[in-house]
Amino acid sequence: MDAAALNQFQQQWATYGKLVSENSLSHREVTGILHTTLVDEFALPFNFLDIACGDASIMPEAFLDVPVRHYHGIDLSQPALELAAANLDKLPCEVDLDHRDFFEALTSRTEYADAAWCSLSIHHLETDNKLDVLKAIRDALGSSGIFLLYEPTRIDGEDRTGYLERFQQTNHQLWDYLSKSEWGQIWDHVSTCDYPESAADWLELGKKAGFSSGQQIFKDSTDFYRLFRFND
Repeated sequence: MDAAALNQFQQQWATYGKLVSENSLSHREVTGILHTTLVDEFALPFNFLDIACGDASIMPEAFLDVPVRHYHGIDLSQPALELAAANLDKLPCEVDLDHRDFFEALTSRTEYADAAWCSLSIHHLETDNKLDVLKAIRDALGSSGIFLLYEPTRIDGEDRTGYLERFQQTNHQLWDYLSKSEWGQIWDHVSTCDYPESAADWLELGKKAGFSSGQQIFKDSTDFYRLFRFND
């Protein structure tokens, strides 16, 4: 990574870190739900798959008193994976960090995962590509595997233009702790890269991907982010 690219990553990651520290994306709530789900589902050691893992900063809390045997994190950003390595360093399980496109990594796995997690990533893809990724995730899970997906979500009857207008009107005011340039980074990313589905469409994509069941299990207070659970 050249110096300019690294500097850009550091600036954008610092802005994202402000959103996380202020809990503007409800990371505390979804981390708690992930932890509770893993405690309830797994009494024996299991394999965990983290798709587009970023810095994996929520995992030490999510894995507290949880018998994870093997953690596989996938991300295209090498600097983010270096942060993840530090965050996961003291976990009492095997850790593999995979610097690859997550679709390629998913389709080349040789061992089934028992639980999979993806947060704030798949919405960057077009609908057909989202389905391809969900199919790959389903194929990467064992016969009784679970998948939790946390993503921006359009409200019923809202198109992408309406979503973007609502995002700007709502969050520009709520995230007043961001500087003008930091908000500019966020808005540039959202307006060019975000293609959220409605809740009904996320669930339908899970069904088409081959999951036996799917349900929404959390909605954040601003109605922008929702957590879905799919069972294989």
